[in-house]
Amino acid sequence: QQPPSLPNRSSEEVLRVQHVIIFPNYEEDEAMMADTLRGIAEAWGSKDFVAVLGMEERESGGRAKASRLEEQFKDSFRHIFSTYHPKGEEQAHLDGSSSEEVPGKASNLRWAVSKAYNKCADELHLDMENVILTVADADCLFHPLYFSHLAAEFRVMKAAPGDQHKWTMWQAPQLPYRNYYISPAPSRVWGYISSVYEFGGVSSLISGGHTMVFSAYSVHMQFAIEAELWDGDVIAEDHHAYLKGFFYSAHHSATQAIRDSKLVGNYASLRGCRPALRVRPVMLPVKSSSVVSAEGYWQTWIARWDQAKRHCQGVSELSYCLLAVWDMLRTLPLSVYNLHFIMQLGKVMLKLLIMHTVSVCQAIALGVLTLYWVLHHRAIPYCPDRIWMASADGDTLLCGLAGAWALTWPVLIPFTLVAVANYRFLWSSFQEPKQECKGHMSLWHSQDGDIPETYGSKTLTLVGLILFDCIVLLGPIMVPYGLIAQLIACWNVCWRGNSFKYVSAAKLMGAGTGPEYGTFEREP
Repeated sequence: QQPPSLPNRSSEEVLRVQHVIIFPNYEEDEAMMADTLRGIAEAWGSKDFVAVLGMEERESGGRAKASRLEEQFKDSFRHIFSTYHPKGEEQAHLDGSSSEEVPGKASNLRWAVSKAYNKCADELHLDMENVILTVADADCLFHPLYFSHLAAEFRVMKAAPGDQHKWTMWQAPQLPYRNYYISPAPSRVWGYISSVYEFGGVSSLISGGHTMVFSAYSVHMQFAIEAELWDGDVIAEDHHAYLKGFFYSAHHSATQAIRDSKLVGNYASLRGCRPALRVRPVMLPVKSSSVVSAEGYWQTWIARWDQAKRHCQGVSELSYCLLAVWDMLRTLPLSVYNLHFIMQLGKVMLKLLIMHTVSVCQAIALGVLTLYWVLHHRAIPYCPDRIWMASADGDTLLCGLAGAWALTWPVLIPFTLVAVANYRFLWSSFQEPKQECKGHMSLWHSQDGDIPETYGSKTLTLVGLILFDCIVLLGPIMVPYGLIAQLIACWNVCWRGNSFKYVSAAKLMGAGTGPEYGTFEREP
């Protein structure tokens, strides 16, 4: 299909929007990065794109790898170049202090975005007001129409009254199933949970929901520079970028409200602070990969553990958010607060609270109560052995507080929904595109998760594997990779802040590219 176009506007005007795509990476497989760049090159209008390889100076052989990729794709884009993030940079803080950067995606992006902005403005002479910046991991494959969709939306918003195009971040659902079948259980199970959570967050935006950007996302380049979205001493760069953008837009709106109130009296201040930042959904899935180590089956379990600890380290963004809110309450006059602003603040804080603390607290309470129940012969005061419905008389108060209002069997309902949702993700985004694509097939369409047939049916393979994972493995695996990893992250943040060893996730791609240790042994 042709990309969406604007009424009464030429296609040339739509294509005038410039895309800059940055790939922060460290010791990533060169072939995988080449596939990612090839996927970008297959997008509509890719000849006008600027691709940036965010390399690390400390990577041995990084410059040679970047040079080979630049040479390979020099004719695919308007321009492709690399930045090299040096070791030992300092992150300056607003209070005048500074701290050493944490090697990782955030510090890499901070450096790469700054260098890319200067090069695009000074050497390539791009109109920075019409530049959309996209951040992508080295294994991400974007739908061929993703960037043309962004361009069309950007132009529509720019033509409308106001400046919403400057205050928008775009997010597509991300599905980590490119190497689905060769992924061991911990990687598959995390993929199920992550896909449902993130896809649900993105799709909720259609009906007025709230979510934060994650992993691969897009933003107006000028806004990214003015708000300084990325700091070098954080781990969860995506959530941190959203939070900085949100509080920057809140500060901008509050400042404007105060300025207006001084000009025309108190009437303008009644509107108060209305943060303009919005996340818009792009319902064209980004395909990525799960953790799979080339060093062997059990090494993948360790690599997935390292990734789980890194993801859970994002709990530090909750403390950052609370500190920013406290700072705001101390400095902004009461006249700028209104119901809309308070509700927006509540949504942002609640999202982080639920993500990192509520589920852990419930798991601990339910676990302790279950152990007590087993040791006391299934008899606990204020917790009868059967609970069919919630009670208002206080007889089941203890069980209610522990999250055990009902028997164990209803837990099968959300587990079943997770299984059904992930089956649909895998089938509609990985199987159907390849089966229905006729003629030339893009790299995005060709990625089907490498799922084999069982008795002549891929459906049977998918259903059997997903049901086994969700019913048998999901609960036990999420104890160490969810609960324990989150508790360790809370301890680390409490005592060491963001001092953390960033370990890049190993992502072996496809059968035959490494040792054979998939879910089932393949026949030669």
